[in-house]
Parts: sequence; C-alpha cells; structure tokens
Amino acid sequence: MKFGVCVPNYGESASTEALRNVALEAERAGCDSLWTTDHILMPKNSGTPYERILDSITTLAYLAAVTDKVKLGISSLIIAMRNPVVVAKQLATIDSLSDGRLMLAIGAGWNEKEFAHLASNFHSRGRRLDASIRLIRALWRGETSFKSRVLGLEFNDAVFEPRPIQNHLAIWIGGTSKAAMKRAASLGDAWHPNVQPLDQFADLVAGFREGSPEARAKEICVRMGINPLAKQSEYKSPQGEKRIMLAGNTAQNKQILSRLEELGVSYIVAVPSPDGKASVPNQVDAIKTLSKLLG
Repeated sequence: MKFGVCVPNYGESASTEALRNVALEAERAGCDSLWTTDHILMPKNSGTPYERILDSITTLAYLAAVTDKVKLGISSLIIAMRNPVVVAKQLATIDSLSDGRLMLAIGAGWNEKEFAHLASNFHSRGRRLDASIRLIRALWRGETSFKSRVLGLEFNDAVFEPRPIQNHLAIWIGGTSKAAMKRAASLGDAWHPNVQPLDQFADLVAGFREGSPEARAKEICVRMGINPLAKQSEYKSPQGEKRIMLAGNTAQNKQILSRLEELGVSYIVAVPSPDGKASVPNQVDAIKTLSKLLG
C-alpha cells in the first residue's frame, strides 16, 4: 500500500518552515507523494481549519523546488470555483517544473458560502467539474480546439505551450456521494474518499464497485487522518461526518490498515493535522509512525 502526506498549507502551523520540514521528512520516510489542501475564501467562523490557508496550487510550486522525487498533488482541488483554463496552465507549469511529478484529486466542493464569495454557482458545480476535467485532458493531450456550453467557453487554433511532461494527468475524484462515485468511475483514474467507520465504509466501497463495470477497475485511494497522540480512532469532520483516523493504538492501527487493504484500498493520503492544530514536531512523528506501520 502506497502512502502520501498532506502538508500543512492550512491551519495554525502553516508556514514556509513547516512546509519544508514536513515535506523533507515525508520524502526521507519513503512516502510516494505530498498533497496540499484546497480552499480559497472560507466564511468566518466556519468551524474548519481552512480559514488560514496558503493557496494549494502555488504551494505545489514551492514543494517542487525543495523536493527531488516525491509526487505532488492537491486533495482535493475545487476546480468549479476557478477558471479551468488558468488551472490547466498552472498545473501544466508545475508538471514541467517538477519533471513530471504532478498528481491531482478533484472534488465538487461543499461550502456554498465559499462559492458565493467567488461569484461561482454552487448548484452547477458538478457539471462544471466534469467539463473542466475534459478541458484539462484535452489541453494536456495537445488539442487546440475546445467548446463547452457548461463552461461558456470556446476556442480554436489555441496554443498551449510549453506542454507538460506528462501527456496524461492522473486525476482522482474525491467525495462519497453517488455523483462523486459515478464521476470517479467514468472520468477519474481513482476514487478518493475520506474513511468513514469501517462497516459504513465497506458498504460505500461495495456500492462503488457495484455501480458500474468501469468502477471495478478503478483504484481506491483514501484520505485519512493520523494522530499518534489521539486515544480514539473515530472523530467528527468539520461537516459533522464520522471518520476514522490512525491514532495512538498500534494494534488497532494495524487492524484498520488490514481492513482497508481487504477492501481494496491501494493508497493512503495521510493527514498529520486533521484539525489544523498539530505542531510540526507532532506531524513529523505522525509521518514516522505511518512509515513504520506500512514499512
């Protein structure tokens, strides 16, 4: 099972020093990838750690410069709040500057007020997300023409240079809704859910696999918290959803990982500071703990 690490581009520890220290420790520990978290303009008193956040895309450019081998991703980019042509160019640039290390998870987004702050239609976000994925794919393949009524754009004989190193960008689809699972099967390279209590998560996995023939061939690459100081593995997300993390009980952690492997999970994106409050030393300890568990 491969693992990646979410860096502290959000929360109390977000800083250049924290990003560098966590990124380098993750690379030393043998992690496969580094991930930023994405929000832009959250409402005040949102109950999330994302009111203090460095831009997810720009931060990847910094990480590309301070690391050598790890892949670089966003978990999960809320592309429906952005101009997708600009995003395609930003991502292609990072792929070029990092020698082809870019990955991506995309989600529909869930905070309606944040969409309103950016003058973006919350209710059409799913259709614009689908169209944006198709646009990125087209531009990265070198296509020079594209038309989308959903996005309200059309161009012909356009120039998208320099091309990214990779012709195909690996795109995971975040979310546990039926729409997200359908999107993962039809447009994505993998499904990227958060881990819920394991019985509930097993039902979700079964629903995903049974949803379509395409879904059976897709990888399941989860996002999951890790906090060796926590006594309980179950916690609540800012949206009030019950989730599972790797906590301080080693035997229980091994049981969780074993069960996830049984369910077909092939990749864990670990979040060493789920609430945005973990210190950098604690995040480094979490990375070391995960490396030993998966080692």
